Amino acid sequence: MRTIRLTLFFVLLGAAGLAFLGYQFIVSRNTALIASEGGTYFEGVVGAPENINPLLCPLNEAERDVCALVFRGLTKLNEAGEAVPDLAEGWTISGDGITYTFRLRPDERWEDGYPVTADDVIFTVGLMRDPAFPGRRDYSELWQRVALVKLDERTVQFGLPQPFAPFLDYTTVGLLPAHILSNTAAADLKESAFNRQPIGNGPWRVADLSTTSARISSIALEPSSTYSGPRPQLRRLVLRYYPSWQSVLRAFENGDVDGMASFAAPEPITEEAFANAILYSMPSARFVALMFNLRRDSGALSLTELPVRRALMLALDREAIIREVLRGRAVLANTPFIPGTWAYHPGVRSYRRDLEQAKQLLREAGYEIATVAPANVEVWQKEGEPIAFTLLTPEGGVAPRVAEAVAEQWRELGVQVTVVPVRNMVANFLATHQFQVALVETLLDGDPDPFPLWHRSQAINGQNYAGWDDAEASEWLEQARQTTDRARRLELYRRFQEKFAEELPALMLYYPVYDYIISSRVRNVQVAPIFHPSDRFRSLHEWRVSVGRAPDG
Repeated sequence: MRTIRLTLFFVLLGAAGLAFLGYQFIVSRNTALIASEGGTYFEGVVGAPENINPLLCPLNEAERDVCALVFRGLTKLNEAGEAVPDLAEGWTISGDGITYTFRLRPDERWEDGYPVTADDVIFTVGLMRDPAFPGRRDYSELWQRVALVKLDERTVQFGLPQPFAPFLDYTTVGLLPAHILSNTAAADLKESAFNRQPIGNGPWRVADLSTTSARISSIALEPSSTYSGPRPQLRRLVLRYYPSWQSVLRAFENGDVDGMASFAAPEPITEEAFANAILYSMPSARFVALMFNLRRDSGALSLTELPVRRALMLALDREAIIREVLRGRAVLANTPFIPGTWAYHPGVRSYRRDLEQAKQLLREAGYEIATVAPANVEVWQKEGEPIAFTLLTPEGGVAPRVAEAVAEQWRELGVQVTVVPVRNMVANFLATHQFQVALVETLLDGDPDPFPLWHRSQAINGQNYAGWDDAEASEWLEQARQTTDRARRLELYRRFQEKFAEELPALMLYYPVYDYIISSRVRNVQVAPIFHPSDRFRSLHEWRVSVGRAPDG
């Protein structure tokens, strides 16, 4: 009987084992990972925050990531670049475009339970108005010119000295809690302990902050219990900070992080490089262009001639540069406005490569081909002066390769080009007007107002580094920033973009895309245009992390 019982035991054990293996086979073939509420998402970021303070974070992208989740302003930007209500339930603008009245939502609270009130608005703006404010100077300069009145506990009124359509951009800055920081002066803002232990009013709160050698190495965020909006599906978000793109990549390969914020990546990313990951490409609010120095003392007098600039544009094969140099990680650009935003004009003139037409333009402008020693190359020249100039490019990353590709295409036309990589392009070369042609990447921050970049008044001490002096275009830009009539602004910006495409103070190349790599176990990630890398978290409340299996279908 003992032998029979043992035999029966092993038969039953074997049958159970086969059944278990069969179940595992069925599960592996006919189930899929399911995403459930309560997971933790780990992300690797290049750089590190120092101050988790919405008034200081615009100068540091790693800080901006956290501030965007922990703090909110009166308004925020939507995907089209429009200011929409956030802490404010709405606002009104006087007929003359000077007075803005904001009404706060009644149910907004700080993380410690205190209500968000008009006092917080008054206090936050007061810090930025202070001459000792350590944040962005343009913030301080604007708020110093704005009158501020508290009408009641939930209502504030701003008085502008004159109409200024981009004003709503400045109301997106996150508020600070007056009941905690009222005794903190603007000059002491950077040294405040609050910057490492912030109390916010956003959907997330800082639960833990780790440091290594006084440097923040990671920040753990958890959903805030006082946030009035949709509650995030994730239980925890952990941002881990690394000194270089290579170290982030190693962390991703080792499974230490689920995602990589790629704004600092020196090279475009290919989907094939990562298994079990998804590459999300988001249009970003940046453009890359070849900026001309149109001043007559630049040393490249030919660039002041419109036929020469048009010939240079016609000599470019921008599609080839995007395809071969950038490996498709960009969108062709024809205007200094971002596609998908409300002011973008899709009908603006687009140039395609046409070397014969380029040569014809140069002939009509009085240029002729001549052989120049000692290299014995053929170049276009007029009255003994060749079309020759230096092309400056930022060091590092993909920029030098883009510049070399541009230079090679121009050389095919018969133009002498020398590519020079430089550091601190803006401070050392653009702002001092010490350049002839420069490869420039420009961030368009919020409102599309291009006045600072192209208005004639900004050509000396402003950001109109090209020195473009067009009276008609400047007039349109002035009018556009002085009206709150959206239809009127749209018409003025349409005219400006058409003029820009004809006069070519810069040659638009492409809009870079923002590559974001996330493990395939992270679900519900939405792709949308972004203005800052922190906008990748716009749909974070819907994200889930896969933790189990369920039948397919």
